[in-house]
Amino acid sequence: MSSKNRMFPKVMPELKIVKANEPPFKVKYEEISGWLLIPRVGEKSSFAFYDDPDKRLTGVNKMECVREAVVHGIPCVQVDVEETEGEKTTKHTKFMRLTETHASYVAEMRVKDNSFYFGSFYDDEWLLRYEVGENNIGREIHQEAKGVAVLNSDDTIIVSKEECADIMGRYNVQVGSRSFDTVAILEICEGIMIILYVDQNGRTVLFRRYNRFNWKTDRYKELWTEKLPDSEVLIVNDDKYIHWYDCISDYVL
Repeated sequence: MSSKNRMFPKVMPELKIVKANEPPFKVKYEEISGWLLIPRVGEKSSFAFYDDPDKRLTGVNKMECVREAVVHGIPCVQVDVEETEGEKTTKHTKFMRLTETHASYVAEMRVKDNSFYFGSFYDDEWLLRYEVGENNIGREIHQEAKGVAVLNSDDTIIVSKEECADIMGRYNVQVGSRSFDTVAILEICEGIMIILYVDQNGRTVLFRRYNRFNWKTDRYKELWTEKLPDSEVLIVNDDKYIHWYDCISDYVL
């Protein structure tokens, strides 16, 4: 890993997640899904990936909202992104939108196979990867418990609607020596589940990624229960979801 990313420890800090016996709070969550960044000019963020099984640092993403932009008539912001994995660093640009009610992706441009690539919400292939919400309206900013994601007394989970982020409960999350009062925002889409632990400032303390046991077995050639046999397993809608990796940002360091 490049020396530029030494702010993040080489191994995931000690992590403790404890359910609180208090009702979850409402939160204004303006970060873009999956990028731990508020898409507003002047905002910056860096976040690191820690993969199972050894929870070692595998990558760092750095982002900066550099200017306002307009893509296909849609006001948004230009976000310059630097992704580092091992000693390899790549750069590209995303365009993201923040309104009074939603945060969403708009477009991206990068060099792909030595060619310049531009994709946006006008492209079906791009939408397959980035669409959030109906007609790419995005994820709602104002989050409160809706009853879509329910944690049962036996710790199994029922999710009644895909692509609908919902607060599942309130948790104390300790990352290293720091402790945070958070709500858990859960979302499922096509075999992928994310749980975001978000504090009252609307910032992600911890991002957790889970895969349904048979997610993309054609690519990975084995079930996730076989690929990561020692990882945490959550039972969601009677299916096994296996923990893959965690992300923390410079916000918690």
